[in-house]
Amino acid sequence: MQREIDMRGRILISILAAAFVSGAMAEPTATLTLESPSDGLTVSAGATIDWTINVSVSTGDNAGLALVCVDLVQDPGNPAFLDLPPGDLASIDATMENFSRPLGISNPGEGGADTGYIGVQRGDDGQQNLIQIGGGQNTFGEAGEIMGTNPNPIPGVGQSGPQIVLSGSFAAPATAGAYVYSLADGIANVMEDVGVPPEFSPVVGADVIYDPQSFSFTVGAAWALGDMNCDGSVDFFDIDAFVLAVTDPAGYEAAFPDCDIMNADCNEDGSVDFFDIDSFVEIIVG
Repeated sequence: MQREIDMRGRILISILAAAFVSGAMAEPTATLTLESPSDGLTVSAGATIDWTINVSVSTGDNAGLALVCVDLVQDPGNPAFLDLPPGDLASIDATMENFSRPLGISNPGEGGADTGYIGVQRGDDGQQNLIQIGGGQNTFGEAGEIMGTNPNPIPGVGQSGPQIVLSGSFAAPATAGAYVYSLADGIANVMEDVGVPPEFSPVVGADVIYDPQSFSFTVGAAWALGDMNCDGSVDFFDIDAFVLAVTDPAGYEAAFPDCDIMNADCNEDGSVDFFDIDSFVEIIVG
């Protein structure tokens, strides 16, 4: 059954990608970006990692986006893996709803989801990637029964600036180290012209550009609260490092580059300051 669903999805994408293509080389371009506010940061295990995929389409050589499909994958060199959860359908606007079933054409939903536009999980248990995110507008000039129910494609999609394809989130793995997540196997079609049903809207494949294609972050070591020298113990040897963290944060980070200064937030109010002293003393003396 899983192979059947995968095959239907790939056949669907292939049909749409090839439909009405003219010329040997597509000139229009579609730029896909993968962004995350966690890019380049050191985060704690279990921290929420948000991501967003955007698309923009060249102007002057097409009538707007007709189809977009891309995978979100984990780098094989990551220290640990997880099952990437599907994206959040609430993150898309009415424009992109025309690319998702029932209005548009996308994979069937799985796990209780109404649409596969949000991506479907594939891979070994515990390390599933999110594949075939996205879908296409109905450009065939005739309404479908269970998907593609809107035969009126929206022109100009992606041509007035980056258009959100989908956003989502996942929890940072528990294993410390550097992690990379990337876009892969992206395809896109654009309309050459917008027809009025029952006329179809001819489409052509677009060259896919990634910019940027990936984001990365580092999961810091899970040191205990108050372990300011990161030796795995909370004791009197942490006092000097704690004082440095409170009085000279930059000096602390230079002296202990592999430690997290937030270990000094002993009263857990989100700040490292003199209000943490009493709580630190309580931790030290037990």
